[in-house]
Amino acid sequence: MALIDIPTELLSSILTCLDFRDVLRCRAVCARLKSVVDENVRMKYKIELAAAGMEDGLHSTLPASERLAALRERQSAWKRISWLSQEDSPASTDSMLWELYGGVFARDQNRCTLHFWQLPSKIRRIDERKWTLDDVGVRIYDFSMDPAQDLLVIVEEIQESTLCRVHLRTMTTGKAHPMAASAVLELKPEHGLFNTYSIQMSCNHLALLLTTISEDDDGLVAEFVVWDWKAGTARLDIVGEDLYSFTFLTPGYILLLAYRRSGLNDGTTHRDTTDPCIVVLDLDMVSHGAEPVPMTALEYLCAFTYPVLDRESSVVDMLLRADPGPDWLPSPSLGVPFSVSRDNGVLVVAMQVIHGLRSISTLLSFIPFSTLLTAIKSLSPGQTRRVFSWRQWGPDGSRLQVAPPRFDAFDMPCYVCGPSFAMHVQPQARPLSLTIKLYDFNQLACRRALLSGADTAALVTNPARLTGRASNIFKREVITRCPYFRRTVEIDDMNDRVNALLLGEDALIIVAEGTDSGPYYRVLSF
Repeated sequence: MALIDIPTELLSSILTCLDFRDVLRCRAVCARLKSVVDENVRMKYKIELAAAGMEDGLHSTLPASERLAALRERQSAWKRISWLSQEDSPASTDSMLWELYGGVFARDQNRCTLHFWQLPSKIRRIDERKWTLDDVGVRIYDFSMDPAQDLLVIVEEIQESTLCRVHLRTMTTGKAHPMAASAVLELKPEHGLFNTYSIQMSCNHLALLLTTISEDDDGLVAEFVVWDWKAGTARLDIVGEDLYSFTFLTPGYILLLAYRRSGLNDGTTHRDTTDPCIVVLDLDMVSHGAEPVPMTALEYLCAFTYPVLDRESSVVDMLLRADPGPDWLPSPSLGVPFSVSRDNGVLVVAMQVIHGLRSISTLLSFIPFSTLLTAIKSLSPGQTRRVFSWRQWGPDGSRLQVAPPRFDAFDMPCYVCGPSFAMHVQPQARPLSLTIKLYDFNQLACRRALLSGADTAALVTNPARLTGRASNIFKREVITRCPYFRRTVEIDDMNDRVNALLLGEDALIIVAEGTDSGPYYRVLSF
């Protein structure tokens, strides 16, 4: 049967089963296919969904036409940074811990009570909900959560003990999680007491990084543990020095942020510097169970190095962020029409550097997921310990720039969601004003804008160079070219000091300090 003889309804049904890239290829074949694609709302939705860096909601009951309308409304609102509602919520002075993940904002009170707030979204039709766990039964040292799995992870504070105890609860009731084989995971760290914890989840995997300052005050001592929290078994236990941060790139790949001198064993000799690198672990390849493995003996998949630092430069702190997790999906009960694509994220590496004559700068390195995944896919079957030098991945696949002087990348690091990054700028002098900056590293949208000529006013394609005092951080000049969208909005009536700006899928949260009212959260919902 010739293409022209296939009924339009059947042809439309066939095309809707294709990937958006194949739909676009078919659209370019002939006038009839172009007409079929352009006149079918489901295919319009599929194409615009991909271009927006989103994926379809599996549990939404909305027809394609309403999903498309909601998607366009969301894109327009975020491009203009024009929120639809605003609410102030007082922050307790005895609240030290907080978390924003999966559209839920949570904070502690007196290290024993947790308050949860399901943030509303008019566009994605999410209703607001607030609830409290009055007493979780242990003193909270730190916590994290995954709303899609109703999972609450609590690290218990145990005075003067080298034991680390992790409780697995439900967010809704605070009781032991029914999917966990053991309600409590225990670890006796190799180096005794640790003073900082970092927690992340990816489906069945629960990862915990414990760090403390070494006895000679010359760096970090760290232990990194990955459990299968449902089975209650350890998959991996790594001990070493100068391991600063981690995140999941995919459910099976973990990224470790470390110094090259500590993180790589590639058969070469490195000078004793703090040159940073990103190490990629394949969980299926490195799983060793509960037996601790030295970082230097680790069989890693590959690594990505940064440029060589100048001899007068030293990285003193680093952090790696990417939210949400690679396999995260909204809770089915929300029935959202769409959500941020799990394949379309950006990694943000923050590095605090001492350089020159006692200058201190914070560098922000933005890396789209596609940059690292493309390099990983180039590996030969069975190949390990491949080191990608900066020139092989960094100049065209990332964007490196200096953060504003008062931007704190380390205390409240919840500034990335999917492909987007948010930060605020506020002058010290009164009257106070506030500028919100939003960066979007959706590479498909960037390419689409370059080809169509639309939305190019916000598109940044010019190369980025480190200038001024920051120009001497690295041994050689560093130029990066990864394109992105940069959008800003001014808030003239913000009369209080802003301490942080948090970014979620449907909201911006301003953490502020009122002159008379005390600390509070201002939630700007989309």
